[in-house]
Amino acid sequence: MAAAEDHALAARIAADTGDLLVDLLENREAGDRALSGIEHLGDRTAHEFIVAELARHRPDDAVLSEEGYDDQDRLTASRVWIVDPLDGSSDYGWSATWSVHVALVEDGRATAGAVAVPGWETTWATEPSPIPVMSRVGNIPLILVSRSRRHLDGKLLHNAMEVEVAALGSAGVKAMAVVRGEADAYVHGGYLYEWDTCAPAAVAQSAGLAACRIDGTELEFNKAHPATSGLIICRPELRDAIVEAMAPVA
Repeated sequence: MAAAEDHALAARIAADTGDLLVDLLENREAGDRALSGIEHLGDRTAHEFIVAELARHRPDDAVLSEEGYDDQDRLTASRVWIVDPLDGSSDYGWSATWSVHVALVEDGRATAGAVAVPGWETTWATEPSPIPVMSRVGNIPLILVSRSRRHLDGKLLHNAMEVEVAALGSAGVKAMAVVRGEADAYVHGGYLYEWDTCAPAAVAQSAGLAACRIDGTELEFNKAHPATSGLIICRPELRDAIVEAMAPVA
């Protein structure tokens, strides 16, 4: 079980990484975009910062990062940090819909985590747990999906439920939109990597939301192939209806 210090560390690293990425945007050289793409510079800079911070504060823990090399030593580690240094990198420098994910996994379960969304000037963490927010979108549920799957996932949801569907940027942004009551669910019918899902799911569950795979089964992390078969983050009363709606791709 994660200690209070783990929750605090996840929150601090996520927030500090977000601040670093904002500073990078504000102070980048004019040629940065042309040389390598600001998103690639952001990915690398954020990864190096997170890995250094974890090495300093948790030197005995393993790390799985989207931007790092996976030597799979993590599979025998009891504590593994799963991080996405810049989720939604294609939006970085272009919109506010990108995020930073930092999560601790113990025995396959996410026990601490944080998601920073600098564009919303907020970092959500597993402790203190986010205060549950009732949906503010009306009687018809609003479900967020990925841009790349809007047609497929949106069609399945519309066919089975009376819902509104909208597409948005990073997984963390979509998940935190549900946490803060701006949407009722985030649904992704295809595969996602664990660094996309781990911290958002941990924070969402801490806030009292449902978080599961697309077939309704429990999320597991630090697998040999670090992928998740879809993701649902939603108000608990919508979980079963969404699982049923998404059965064709489960």
